[in-house]
Amino acid sequence: MNNVTDLFPDKEPKKEKQIPLEELLESCMHCDFELKSSKIYQRYRICTNCNYHFSISARRRLATLIDKNSFHETSKWIQSLDPIEFSPRVSYRVRLVQDRIRTGLNEAIITGTCKIDDKDVVMIVIDSSFLGGSMGVVVGEKVTLALELAKRKKIPCICTVSSSGTRLQEGIFSLLQMAKTSFAVRSLKDANIPFITILSNPTTGQIFSSFASLSDIIISEPNAQIGFSSLGEITEFDKNKKDLPHTSETFIQFGQIDKIINRDKIKTNLSLLLDLLYPNHKVNSIKIGKEYLKKNFPYKNPEEIIKLSRNKNRPKARYYLENIFTNFFEIHGDRVSYDDTSIITGIGKISGQSVMIIAQQKSEKNIRRKSSSGSQSGEITPSGFRKATRAINLAELFKIPLVSFVDTPGPALGMEMEKLGLSNSVSNMIDQIGKVNTPSISIIIGEGGSEAALAFSITDKVFMLENAIYTPIIPEKGAKTEMKDQNKISEIAESLKLTASDCLNSGIIDKVIPEPKGAAHQNPTETAKLIKKILSNELFEINKIHINTLKNRRRKKYRNIGEFGSKFLKTVKHESKIFQAGIKASIKSLREN
Repeated sequence: MNNVTDLFPDKEPKKEKQIPLEELLESCMHCDFELKSSKIYQRYRICTNCNYHFSISARRRLATLIDKNSFHETSKWIQSLDPIEFSPRVSYRVRLVQDRIRTGLNEAIITGTCKIDDKDVVMIVIDSSFLGGSMGVVVGEKVTLALELAKRKKIPCICTVSSSGTRLQEGIFSLLQMAKTSFAVRSLKDANIPFITILSNPTTGQIFSSFASLSDIIISEPNAQIGFSSLGEITEFDKNKKDLPHTSETFIQFGQIDKIINRDKIKTNLSLLLDLLYPNHKVNSIKIGKEYLKKNFPYKNPEEIIKLSRNKNRPKARYYLENIFTNFFEIHGDRVSYDDTSIITGIGKISGQSVMIIAQQKSEKNIRRKSSSGSQSGEITPSGFRKATRAINLAELFKIPLVSFVDTPGPALGMEMEKLGLSNSVSNMIDQIGKVNTPSISIIIGEGGSEAALAFSITDKVFMLENAIYTPIIPEKGAKTEMKDQNKISEIAESLKLTASDCLNSGIIDKVIPEPKGAAHQNPTETAKLIKKILSNELFEINKIHINTLKNRRRKKYRNIGEFGSKFLKTVKHESKIFQAGIKASIKSLREN
């Protein structure tokens, strides 16, 4: 049916002149830069001078993201009626018809299947030009149907959002769509299907507060206004505050989104991300020279190793990520309060296999920050532990192995950290990494300090670089506690058994990775190459083992640490027999005399 107004009892609205939603401008309304000759502006509606992203229609957005002629629309003919007969001034039905004529859309949403660089996805596009992109019954239904379609087809779902406000014309029915769509997202997650959302200006209200924020990965265009409330509502509530931050740049700092990407680069990044989330290739083994497989290492003074582990030129986690993994897609934030920059999380490939990476990144400066975002020395905040825990859960969701790099003096301390839930964040991460349903490997590359190191290394395989340390306490603190002098490190270091050789001999780690002559900082390239080879080989071996077997081994390993095991009991019995034999011999000797 072409004329939907025949369904309505209202008087047919006046025919409106078609409004060009994307009228080409001669100059930027923000910086007056000339736009006529800009191909970037003509295709993407971006000012190449000030990077302002103009609003675009749903159809143009589809054209910028998907392969040509690959889109097949779904649920096209579902249209809104008027569930509560809302008509305070202009009839809701009249408004619907007016917006259909003006935008050429049936509703504020388009859904369908398509390809992005030849990868199948389900696409959801929400357009704010139609009644503000608000979520009514039809929007909620079409979102749910699209998510269910992605689940049936077992392909990722991608949603682009431009939305604000509430579809008050549909009353409580509109509000209930938040629950409906959220349940659909949960069903998708339970099926291990990725859900990615792209936020544009504006994205506020019920959509952002329901299914959009539940996405596995959230990308935003630059300077997009996002949040629970609109900018107007925020300004009204905080009347005394000027220049209120309500943009994507603020939200990434506070851990709510993963990445800010220019509109013209989003398709490339989506293609990269989809390639990482299609883990159809597993790593092959790589031949390693015999000189790298040695198990015995010459003795080094523990104090010397402590200094080497902290050497300012020693390669940090970021260096290894850049030189071991390809196509690395970094994700940010804990989705609660902040983005701790001392923790790097993201997805990358090693020898063709996708892995989730959680890495502790020390800064060049050894000065603690005053903010809660992290410490310059690499101390981990509650936000950092939550950020890593989120990445662990994503590794399980995407069914890809987990690789952890450990290099930290320990957790950030102080009353502020306690109030932010330090103990809870550490214990929750220990719980999640211990039970994760995917293979896991950790490498201590420098300083493995206390609870922060433990939480990142409860994995199926634990390795240490030759000159790394693994310690329950910062040696200086241990010396101050036991020796009453923090400078007496040498005495306490020997007793702590913190070197890689000590940890290997006690069964705490599985392998020591040798370093080049003079330590890792003398030849970072060679160190990275060796780590890549060993990681590839270990992944090759661990991929063969069923996940239930890996989890049982994890539990047994830590259950048996500190236990009086059978080996210990045999030793005790053997020594007891020797002792008894000695007593008998002594008694016999006395009787004979």
